[in-house]
Amino acid sequence: MLTIKYTVSIAVLAGVLAWSTPSMANEAGDLLAKMRSAVHTLDYSGTLVYSQGNELSNYQISHTLENGTEKESVVRLAQGASASDAESFSLAKFQQVQPQMEAVYALDLGGQEFVANRNCQVVVARPRDKMRYLQRYCIEPDTGMLLKYSLVDRSHNTVEQLMFTALEIAVPAQAALQPTPPVANSAPSAAIPPATDWVFASLPAGFQQVQDLRQEGVNGQPPIRQLILSDGMTSVSVFIAPPGAPSMLDSIGISSGAMNIYATEVAQHQVTLVGEVPALTLQRISENLQYAR
Repeated sequence: MLTIKYTVSIAVLAGVLAWSTPSMANEAGDLLAKMRSAVHTLDYSGTLVYSQGNELSNYQISHTLENGTEKESVVRLAQGASASDAESFSLAKFQQVQPQMEAVYALDLGGQEFVANRNCQVVVARPRDKMRYLQRYCIEPDTGMLLKYSLVDRSHNTVEQLMFTALEIAVPAQAALQPTPPVANSAPSAAIPPATDWVFASLPAGFQQVQDLRQEGVNGQPPIRQLILSDGMTSVSVFIAPPGAPSMLDSIGISSGAMNIYATEVAQHQVTLVGEVPALTLQRISENLQYAR
């Protein structure tokens, strides 16, 4: 009789787990979608700590939505810095949820934490292969605001993280939400039709090309092509410069924290890949880049 009870209990437990796992994944996905909307549509201001590699910085950030237009101010609070020292750091880096995301990440709900005097729910996006980092979010359930975020490599090292230390949130008036705000992009780039001259023979699972941009050269220098790939959670930029163009590494910088850079040459063109993914992923993408002309 005991054996029967034990067997039944295991069966019931298995049934509960089989039912609860998709439910938790759905709830985690819903929270991520809510978070990605919140950072663009809420009015908020606060301070946060941001670390990348061995560098630790404090930022003061404010964001408002006025007549459907986002206004964001990010100031690095460092010794000797003035209030006008705006930084490129932005919560707008978090992308909209894309269908291919669930094919390459397993979504889980974690515990609850208390950050910046607010309760938040942990959501973990666990990669299904070696091509990307684990991402861990802590999201306030009511507002969807992101309070804490980290990227973790396969050696369990945190390579990038941010955490609010103080935060005030005000839900904007309904009128301010119209029209739908475009994604802020001040880069001097122009969208062009998808590339037919540069193609990828294959890409790591989940990645697909989402943008094809052209950056005009300065002082008569030739333009640089920028192909942007995304797996729904993170993105990779592929910069392609023609023969004779100045080195792109000087303008991009060096690898730091979660950000990796890989440079190579394809069909006599200078190719530089940049993204918050393992260096192996950048190398794999570059090996499959082909010049079709």
